[in-house]
Amino acid sequence: WQEDVSRTGKIARSALNISVVTFVSRIFGLLREWTRGYLLGTTGGSDAFSLSFMFPNLLRRLVGEGAMLVAFVPVFAELKERYDEDYIREFVKSFFTLMVFILVTIVLIGYFLAPLLRFFLPEYTKIPGKIELTILLTRIMFPYILFISLAALSQGILNTYGIFVPSAATPILLNVSIISFGFIFWRYFRDPGIALSMGVIFGGILQFVFPLPFLYKTGIRYGFRTAFRDEGIKKIFTLMVPGIFGAGIYQINVLVSQIIAAMLEEGSVAALRFSNVLVELVLGIFIISISTVILPDLSEKVARGDEEGIRKNLSFALKLVGLITFPATAGLIVLRTEIVTFLFRYGQFGKHSVGLVSYALLFHATGIAGTGATRVLLQMFYSFKDTKTPAVIAAVVMVVNLLLCYYLSMGMSLGGIALAGSVAAYVNLLLLMWILLKRFRKPFDGTVFFGLVKTLVSTLVMTVYLYIIRLRFERIIEFNRSFNALFTIGAIVSSLVIYILVNLLLRNREILMLKDILQRKLKP
Repeated sequence: WQEDVSRTGKIARSALNISVVTFVSRIFGLLREWTRGYLLGTTGGSDAFSLSFMFPNLLRRLVGEGAMLVAFVPVFAELKERYDEDYIREFVKSFFTLMVFILVTIVLIGYFLAPLLRFFLPEYTKIPGKIELTILLTRIMFPYILFISLAALSQGILNTYGIFVPSAATPILLNVSIISFGFIFWRYFRDPGIALSMGVIFGGILQFVFPLPFLYKTGIRYGFRTAFRDEGIKKIFTLMVPGIFGAGIYQINVLVSQIIAAMLEEGSVAALRFSNVLVELVLGIFIISISTVILPDLSEKVARGDEEGIRKNLSFALKLVGLITFPATAGLIVLRTEIVTFLFRYGQFGKHSVGLVSYALLFHATGIAGTGATRVLLQMFYSFKDTKTPAVIAAVVMVVNLLLCYYLSMGMSLGGIALAGSVAAYVNLLLLMWILLKRFRKPFDGTVFFGLVKTLVSTLVMTVYLYIIRLRFERIIEFNRSFNALFTIGAIVSSLVIYILVNLLLRNREILMLKDILQRKLKP
């Protein structure tokens, strides 16, 4: 395994650095959700805020961190190899100008079309003031797409230069902004959601501004230039079209799921969001860190034709995904009620809210491994500048998800919607895997199977331990919230120790590698 440390250590170290920063960010993200839960609970106002914030987030993944980023990084990496710094600086200005024009147009369209929500959310019109609040919050938060997409452009440039941490830190600014605006200004508005929405906009501005000094150190400055016929820009937009289609299909899934949830009992939309926050906590801290680092690394190896390097790094990334997602899935399922109570049961977030979120989390958590592995495999396609195949697969997955959403929600309520998303994630993974195995003689090395088996055995031991101690303290946990907090923290820490020890006993190479990297980092 020492050989693997030198070969894949760069990915692990970079991913670890991002994970540490992202962990801090996600802690603030939980505080943000705690603030929202405290001020809004799972009321109609919380539903309105969730839906309104969803729209700029959907578009952000369409033209920002989604299609644009995966198209930009491979092309920009290629241009850096072929052209001098003067060309690169002028190219960035041209692309920045075009992005600003597109994004401002989107913001204006969104602002003026917001009242059409009345036709898509008929259930909201039955509750006095709910649809009006949703339209208002949508209009306030829609400009967020402008700032976060430009921040994503900075992220793409910095990632190509091997600078990952500044962009990983920007969500902290958004979370702090939302928390601050929520607690300071909520009493000055008729609904606390308005204060939270203003925090979103101010946070978006901070997210755009913060990476600029790091960008300037690379010699790149943003400015306006109208040379839109540049070869690089044409390449990026050629790749973006199927990427936008694929990302758009995914966002349609999210949107339709939210609309179906809006037709269920009040609080369902908010409950799905709270549940998804916990799932994204795992994916955001670790999986996105791995996929962020692996895209420029794979793109570089593809450009060099290094097949062995591609195989080793993809295999290593998949084993890391299993190492993280298997125990996370087990922990969230077994301790779902205790975790939700510990994190969110304050203020307007009562016992009923805990029940709704815990129920959704049971089914959301089952899809973590599928989603994590899918995000890594997608980087393989993007590194080969293939955005069409993921888009076609996304279309198939959309149909599966929508059908399952509709039918499962009738019998399982919001749990059916969460389960539909998890099943769709595994369908996506299997289709991507099938295509990879058809295209490449051997996309993974032999260590993947044995590594995942050792991880699975360690997870099973940990799960049995968690289940036993939960049964032992179940009655005390239910009636004593202070004890629930101590139990939840203790159970997570002790189960993690057991998981690591079993992995070490089984000589799981990825655990040994991470142990080696941590020891090097902690050396004075």
